[in-house]
Amino acid sequence: MFKIQTLNKISNKGLDLFGDRYEVSDTQDSPHALLVRSAKVDTDSYDGLIAVARAGAGVNNITIDKASAKGVCVFNTPGANANAVAELVMASLGMAVRHVHKAAQWVQELDTSRPDLATAVEKGKSKFVGTELSGKTLGVIGLGKIGVLVANYARWKDMKVIAYEPYPSVANMHSLSNKVTVVKNLEEVIAAADFLTVHVPFIKGSTENLLNVENLASFNGQYILNFARDGIVDMDAIYAMLDANRLECYVSDFPDVKQIAHEKILCLPHLGASTEEAEENCAVMAVDQLKDYLEYGCVRHSVNFPNLDEHPHMGIKSRVVVINEDVPNMIAEITKVIGNAGINISSFSNKSNGKIGYNLIDAESVITDSIIELLTKLPKVIKVRIIYF
Repeated sequence: MFKIQTLNKISNKGLDLFGDRYEVSDTQDSPHALLVRSAKVDTDSYDGLIAVARAGAGVNNITIDKASAKGVCVFNTPGANANAVAELVMASLGMAVRHVHKAAQWVQELDTSRPDLATAVEKGKSKFVGTELSGKTLGVIGLGKIGVLVANYARWKDMKVIAYEPYPSVANMHSLSNKVTVVKNLEEVIAAADFLTVHVPFIKGSTENLLNVENLASFNGQYILNFARDGIVDMDAIYAMLDANRLECYVSDFPDVKQIAHEKILCLPHLGASTEEAEENCAVMAVDQLKDYLEYGCVRHSVNFPNLDEHPHMGIKSRVVVINEDVPNMIAEITKVIGNAGINISSFSNKSNGKIGYNLIDAESVITDSIIELLTKLPKVIKVRIIYF
């Protein structure tokens, strides 16, 4: 029986996929796995933890380094909420350029008892004259699934689109409109754009403050949108631009006290993936990945382990999962232990990502606990798990 603890409300469309082998609740003792959305997770707080599945894309709420050090696999669900985020980006950009949020608030504050209400409305609308998206240039930073959808939506609105992606995925690029201009230089996008939207993961020391004082100096546009992650945009640079009237509006899905108080910042309460469809898609994808990992050792969409999605063939009785530091000679050491025990290896699969080596060893006989103990004692081995069929 696998024990699963939920740390946030997870869609029943996902939870219903767990069968009789699973015990799922938000109050598990010593869970084998966690299902989480936005809750903070310190993996060191859980003994016996095998995996964490994040029903969403970003994982900066999870202690990834600690998880890797203890052989805990962390999954996310890239692309499952992409359409929800992309639609919100374009809707928010439309709201911002037409001052919809300010106009709606102004209407709500009108004295509806005044006899000249219609005249007041007609006269007051001049304060909210905006601009159109058609013909303007949208700069898209990051062409993952969300960035590609945003770029394509913008093209459908007859916008010019220029985009930057340092590590393009073949699948994502194949989905991108051929009318989108892709460049290799971030500064080129910033300088050309009327509006900027960022769609990259937050990686400390890499994408942290990706948009900053230095490169934003060349931005001559009006709006910057951040629906990716807090910390990607240097807020000191944003405040300086807003106060100097170099930027008309900053749109953020990650509000804090200072942003909420600023009249030129449009804040939303982290609504990016908040649709029923996105929550269902993320939950289903997270549960599928988690079940495959717990039951078969298969890895898909892990942020700290290499992907290795190979199911055992008929006749396999034992599968050993060995997680080790990515150092030379580990395959030889592992096979030596199993061979010395007189076990014939039916198949051996290995992948590495530069930090973690991940091994799936299948046998048509039962591999005993004593062999697992020997494997666990090998230098540089982080965790060993046995799965019986």
